[in-house]
Formats: sequence, C-alpha cells, structure tokens
Amino acid sequence: MKQPGMETVLRDYLKRSNIEESSVEVLKRSVRWFIEMHGDIKPQDVTFSHVDDFRAWLRKGRSGSTANTYMAMIKGIFRWLRDRGDIRSNPFDGVKRYGTSAKNYDIYKPDEIRRVLRVADLRWKTIVCLALCSMRRAEILNLHVSDIDFERNEIRIIGKIKSPISWPWSIKNHNEALVGINEMIAKMLIELIEQLAGKQPYIVLKERYWKRNLEKQEAGTLTHALRNCPWGNFTRDFRSLLKRARVPAKRFHDLRRTFANNIYQDGFSLIDLKYLMRHASIQTTELYIKKIEERKLISQSGRTFRKYYETLVP
Repeated sequence: MKQPGMETVLRDYLKRSNIEESSVEVLKRSVRWFIEMHGDIKPQDVTFSHVDDFRAWLRKGRSGSTANTYMAMIKGIFRWLRDRGDIRSNPFDGVKRYGTSAKNYDIYKPDEIRRVLRVADLRWKTIVCLALCSMRRAEILNLHVSDIDFERNEIRIIGKIKSPISWPWSIKNHNEALVGINEMIAKMLIELIEQLAGKQPYIVLKERYWKRNLEKQEAGTLTHALRNCPWGNFTRDFRSLLKRARVPAKRFHDLRRTFANNIYQDGFSLIDLKYLMRHASIQTTELYIKKIEERKLISQSGRTFRKYYETLVP
C-alpha cells in the first residue's frame, strides 16, 4: 500500500485532531511551505536534514518567534504520527528554537484606568471593566445576553453556535468558565442590553458590526478572524480612546495582564491565578508571574539606586 504524503496526512490530521480553529491556517501554511521546499514527501522519509533546512528558510525575513511558531505547528503533526505508531521518531525533536527577545509586559496604573474610564462612553467603559475582570477581547465581543447571571453577578464564558442571529465561536482552549463581576459592571451591562436593537444578542457589539457579520455568514464569507473579533478596527478605536485619555500606548490585552498583576499582588496562589486566567497550561501562568516579579525587581533596584545616589550628592 502506498504511503501518504504530507498533504494527505495534513487532511487526516485536521479531521482527527482537536486543533484550535485559530491555528488551522497557520498549520496549513507551514505544511504548504514544507511541501514547496521538499515536495509531497512521506513523513517516514523526513529526516533531520529536511527539518533543519526548513528551519533555516523560515528565519529569512521573519522573526525568531514567528519561525518558532511555524515549526511548532508542523512538529505537532509528527508528534501525532509518532504517538499513533505511524513513524518511529519525530524528526523535529531536538531541533533548537530560535532565541527571541522578551515581550513587553505592561500593566495599567490606577490613575491611567481612571482617566480612560473618565473619557469613555458606556460601551467602552463596559469593555474595559470586563477586561480588568480577566476577560479576553474575543470573549467580550462574543458575549451574549444569555451568558449573564445577574442574580449571582457571574458571566458564563461559553461557545456559540450558528443561528439566524449569531455565528459560531469557540472558546480559547475549549474551556467553559465563570467570571465574577461587581454591581457596577452589572449595571452597565443592563444599560447596554436595554439599548440593543431587535434580536441582537451581542451586548457590547455595535449594531452595524452584528449585521455585517450576519450578512457575511449568509454569503459564506465570514472568516474566523471576524468571528473572533467582529468589531472592525477595534485596535485603532482602542488606541484612540487611550489617546483621548492621555494614556501612553499599551495593548488591550494589557488590561487582562493588569488583572493578573492585581490578583497576584493580593496573595492569590499560582493555581488560583491559573484558574482565574483560564490558562490551559500552568507554564503560561508562570510566565505571567515571572514578568510581574521582574517588574517588581526592577522597581526595587531603582529605589535602591536612588537611596545610594542621595548619599553621594552633597
């Protein structure tokens, strides 16, 4: 029986694995490039030399982090084949990752948050406060009226299905979860719900974006990116909000990092933080804490130097 090549293996892998939808296009691209370089080779014939050449090619014109991502995606296929017993070993094992520079880890200071909330309208106030409760952008923009329990002040993060008024959306890591909110946020959510048009279930989404996505869904052109972030130009609009508040440019995701920082400083354990952040891996949570500790260390060293400097100045 003829052994299948990489193209056939990819199709089989996508059918059988539980890969995140957001990662599918990256994986397809990686396999396509690998085939363009080495042909539709059988996985059993892939050697370290093939992998090393592919790794070197990926680095041309790309950051080390991006090259590592593509390598990790295709490595997952070979890990799956090895676990099934289709190949003896994974030729990607032992291949070194490219060194990457540390990512910036910013948090919002209390005064910066106050300034943002002061200039924000009701919609943006709600979005910012939900992010400060640990919610991701996609979770906020795909929040339905039915997801909120106002008696318990809890938000249920749950995937969505395709319907005449909604599009399918999957939770990151497929983990349903609960997020606690306070009475102030609950009140803002109620005000937004009262302003919703017709049967729109999306609480913080502008009506025009909701209708646009439904039209694209009907036409069969609704992409994963638009289902994940149905608010057009969200990043641009958020930056505009920060500019009006005279807050230095930071990422929206840094609001979630601010939540992690505050929770950790309040004495919550690593396991508690992992649960509240809804991380699939404890290693991700450890990375957050490592960055928090690094910032604390830098701040402490700065204070120590100032004390030392004061003893030198006459």
